[in-house]
Amino acid sequence: NILCNNAGVSSTGPLRKLSLEDWDWVLGVNLYGVIYGTNVFLNRMLESKEECYIINNSSIAGLIAVESGPYTTSKFGVVAFSEFLAQDCFNTNVGVSVICPGFADTNFVNNVRTLSKLQPGVFQLPPKMLEFVKPLLENMEKRLKLGMDPDIMAEKVIKAIENDIFFIITHPEYMPFFKARFDRIEEDMLKLNENEIVELNVGSKVYENMSPPFLLTYPDDLIEFNPDPRTKQIFNASKVGCDLQILVTRKPAEMKLEDTTMTIAEDLKLTANEIKIISDQQTELSDGTRANEGIIECNITGIYKEKHLNLSIFHEEKWIRVFISGSRTNDIEVFKKIAYSLELK
Repeated sequence: NILCNNAGVSSTGPLRKLSLEDWDWVLGVNLYGVIYGTNVFLNRMLESKEECYIINNSSIAGLIAVESGPYTTSKFGVVAFSEFLAQDCFNTNVGVSVICPGFADTNFVNNVRTLSKLQPGVFQLPPKMLEFVKPLLENMEKRLKLGMDPDIMAEKVIKAIENDIFFIITHPEYMPFFKARFDRIEEDMLKLNENEIVELNVGSKVYENMSPPFLLTYPDDLIEFNPDPRTKQIFNASKVGCDLQILVTRKPAEMKLEDTTMTIAEDLKLTANEIKIISDQQTELSDGTRANEGIIECNITGIYKEKHLNLSIFHEEKWIRVFISGSRTNDIEVFKKIAYSLELK
C-alpha cells in the first residue's frame, strides 16, 4: 500500500548548450514520472479504503537551485506537485510525503551517464571538455559514495510515514541554505517596496442580515465574495491574511453556548489537523448579549498554519457564528474588533 515515485536522471552542461531534448528527458523522468505513477495508483488506493501512502522523491535541489538546470527545475516541480497532492488527499486514506535528500550512496552518476547515451539529442560533453571536468565528476562520485546509506534513508522514510511527516529532510545540515533562500525572498521584497507609501486610511462597511436581524461592521479593504455553497455561510469577505465568514444555522437542541468552541474544533477536523484550542471563554457583546469566544490554531489541509477567532451567540433559536481566520502571526486583537462589532437588532 506504499507507492514510491523514485526514478531520477540528470542532464548537465551549460544552459546555452542544452537542447529541448535534454529538458524533455529530465522533466519526463523526474517530474512526469511522479505524475504518471500517481495517476496510475491514486484512484486504486482511494478506492481500496485501506491505509495507503505515496512517497515522491525530490531533492535538496527541489528547495534550493543547483548547477543542473533541468534537474533542479524538475525537483522543484516534484515539491509543488506533492504539496498539491497532500492537500487533495487530506482526510482520505492516502497520506503523502516528499523526500528531499542530500547526497546518498548510490550509483546515480554512472546510471545517468549510461542512460544519457541512449537518449537521442541529449547533450554529451565533447572529449576535451569531458577530460577537463573529469576531476569534478570524480568529486561528485566521491560525495555520493560518502553520502547517506540508503538503508538509513529508508528508516527515515518509514518514520515519516508512521508520523505523517510531509517534508522528509534527511540532511538537516542543509537547513541554513533553505532559510537563506527565504531570507533572500524577504530582503528582495523589502527592497522592492521600501519607498512605497502605504495608505492606511481603511474605512468600514456594515453587513446587515434580515433573518435573524443583526449588523456586523468590518474593514472596507475586505473584499466581499459569494458564500461557499458547501457551508452554512451567509457572508464571506477576505483579503490576504484575513478571512471573515458569518454562518447561521439552527441551534442544536442540546447545545450549550459553552460547547460551541469545542464543536467548531471538531468541525475543523474535516479540513485541518494539529487542532489546538488556545482559549475558550464566556463573554458578552456591547449590548450585554451572552457570547462565547474561542481561539483555535491548526494546520489547514495539514500544511498551512492558521489562527481562528470564533464568536458565537444564540438568538431566536439560531446559532450565529462570526469566524475569522488568518496566519498565526496575525494580531488577534484586530480579529476581535471585527467580531465584537456584532450587533443584534
